[in-house]
Amino acid sequence: MRPTTLEDVARILKAELTAGSERSLVRGAAADSRVVREGDLFFALRGRANGADFAPEAYLRGAVAAVATRPLEVPTLVVEDPMDAMQQLARWTLSQDDAPLIVGITGTVGKTTTKDALATVLRHAGRRVSGTAGNFNNEIGLPLTVLAADARTEILVLEMGATHQGDIRHLCGIAPPKVGVLTAISPVHLDSFGSLEALAAAKGELARALPEDGTLVSPATAPEAATGSGRKLRRRITFGLEGEGHADLTAMGIEEREEGLRFVARLQGRLAEVRSTVFGTHLVEPLLAALGGAHALGLDLEACARGVSRLRRTGLRGEVYRLRDDIVVYDDSYNASPAAVGAVLHYGAQQATRQDRRLVAVLGGMFELGAAARAYHQEAGRLAEEVGVNLLVCVGDEARWYAETFSGNTLFYADAETAAGDLKERLRPGDYVIVKGSRGVGLDALTRKLRESLSLV
Repeated sequence: MRPTTLEDVARILKAELTAGSERSLVRGAAADSRVVREGDLFFALRGRANGADFAPEAYLRGAVAAVATRPLEVPTLVVEDPMDAMQQLARWTLSQDDAPLIVGITGTVGKTTTKDALATVLRHAGRRVSGTAGNFNNEIGLPLTVLAADARTEILVLEMGATHQGDIRHLCGIAPPKVGVLTAISPVHLDSFGSLEALAAAKGELARALPEDGTLVSPATAPEAATGSGRKLRRRITFGLEGEGHADLTAMGIEEREEGLRFVARLQGRLAEVRSTVFGTHLVEPLLAALGGAHALGLDLEACARGVSRLRRTGLRGEVYRLRDDIVVYDDSYNASPAAVGAVLHYGAQQATRQDRRLVAVLGGMFELGAAARAYHQEAGRLAEEVGVNLLVCVGDEARWYAETFSGNTLFYADAETAAGDLKERLRPGDYVIVKGSRGVGLDALTRKLRESLSLV
């Protein structure tokens, strides 16, 4: 945020300032005392811990004041609800004349890859960009991202998540988007939404929040509900794979090479070769979504393609590495949905067959699938058998359902730590190992221990 005096912040929030200097400049915000930077406001939120207990530490780290429901030992802006105050300040920041343009990204899979790729492309083109860190995409993370952005930021690329109807509408009320990017719609959070149709409608809140002169970038095959159910916009850019329905932006000639993905993008009769260091053909569509978003912001196809080449692999998402005894791991353990698990199984089978390796699938449970959870796991287990998985490693309670439709060799582990300790003894030289599971399973702990115990060094 642009530097603003504590006095002005108090006025904006209708807060009482206890102690401290009214002329102190606020330059950002934090809700975790461990990450406070000089000039931040510390929002004392109440969650598993009471943020007010950490205000002294935040102040020692450079916070100019805390925002809390009562006066604390440090300069404090007293408000009724610190979270509401944080969102209010973010909303005010984005209402200023020099506020950055907002790009909102939602969907059920591929949001973070799209967000990272789009930000990379824009930076390569010389734009000043800030964006969501990790998947900091909810009612806390989004306003913190807004307030933490450098005052010179031109474009804010914001991931928007949802677990209930109205969540994305609320986030768009804080940070109104000019460009909306929709990724794929697949079954997640069904325990909250109840059906895929309701989930699509919730994601469609992004399209409905766009102004008439805004632009929506979305899959050509997206359900109508996810694109705003007839919402009239000045511009819509659709994307998809060549031959899978009509789209404005398509990918063809997809190849998996030693250094990563390669494909040719087509847009309005123009072609551009796209090279990326990420692995997995299921990541082509998130990359297309990023290309579409960059084009909506004025970049030509060639500039978009050049920018994607600067995208670097991030841990736990499509990272490939080699361990001792020529064991290769495809680590996509960050999160999981039925569509993503299926894509990783297909990718692993292709690579194992091409390289003549035994295929080991380490699968954690998939969370938030509602009443259909068991059926989705059984479907994935059936697919694991179809594509030729040689050893299925099930981690966590839900993962046992994979084995109900998989008749091959199977191992069961209660948690990732236990699996990591045993699995290193079960792997064979030359194995190809794919790792996928919901974030709560903690398969990153498993991959970390494998790397430590089977390191090439």
